[in-house]
Amino acid sequence: MANPTIYDVAKAAGVGVGTVSRVLNNSTRVSPETQEKVLSVIQELGFRRSKVARQLSTGVQHRNIGAMLPYITPPSFVERLRGMQMALSHQDNDFNLILYTVSEPDRQHEQLLTIVDQSTVDGLLITTLNISDEERDLLKQAGIPFVILSDVFTGDTNGISTDNVHGGYLATQHLLQLGHRRVAYVGDELTNNYGIPTSDLRYKGYLSALAEYDIPVNADYVCLGMHGEETAHRLTRQLLTLPEPPTAIFAMSDIQAVGCIQAVRESGLRVPEDISVIGFDDVQLSRYVGLTTVRQHLEQSGYLGMQMLLDMLMTPGKVTPRHLPPLELVVRNTTQQYGLA
Repeated sequence: MANPTIYDVAKAAGVGVGTVSRVLNNSTRVSPETQEKVLSVIQELGFRRSKVARQLSTGVQHRNIGAMLPYITPPSFVERLRGMQMALSHQDNDFNLILYTVSEPDRQHEQLLTIVDQSTVDGLLITTLNISDEERDLLKQAGIPFVILSDVFTGDTNGISTDNVHGGYLATQHLLQLGHRRVAYVGDELTNNYGIPTSDLRYKGYLSALAEYDIPVNADYVCLGMHGEETAHRLTRQLLTLPEPPTAIFAMSDIQAVGCIQAVRESGLRVPEDISVIGFDDVQLSRYVGLTTVRQHLEQSGYLGMQMLLDMLMTPGKVTPRHLPPLELVVRNTTQQYGLA
């Protein structure tokens, strides 16, 4: 048989293509008997895991890039996707962008196996998801180049990352430099179901700035909940009922900052005259509402990540590392010097 495919192996062994993929990637989820049967068929057919061979056997030249991410609607993910699409439109190529969302954390590995088994993408951009060593090996053995857009500053050679600890420090430092001493943090639970540590990292930056100014942490000023404007609104209303409410709030995202501002104004207080509010991200909305925030260059991260992946696909021997500009404090209209009301 010329150029046998993974489907030929599965049919001959009487198993599914997912089982063949697990055998190829040394997964422990296959019984020894099944593994032996599949390996025997692989040897008998002369199967080689080659993307070129798969394309020749089907007659289809795949020109697809996948973007795998936990969510698709939050503005921070929309801006990254916009950057990816922009990078594709600026290149002389015919790649399409395919979106893969991980609906539940425990389906991440299954989603990666499906991507590998179906052989529908030439490369993969993975956004803010924690990828295990086993999953990295799965992609490498399948010959699928990948770039990780991470919320954890790792210095990965095939990744674009943001230093969220430093960003949290910048946001809190700005409020402290303005003379605020009762500074609250409104954010997500410190680790969410996907294991994404963004809130925890920005909170660490908040703690670092407080420590630098010798300000003890007030547990009443740390408010955590589900990501979103409505939750931030509710948490802010709780803060305003304290005997000594905060004079400033660091919200871990711009969307949450908008919820904080709404709650402050509904309580009859003014932003920034009574309470200063700073966000994080600098999504498009923040420019319209005049929000002071920390710019993390979201669109550019998607753009640079896609450029790096295109390098891997088109000139694999000449991949140029990309790095985001430093995080940037953007001062607008929602923060001011304490006591200037």
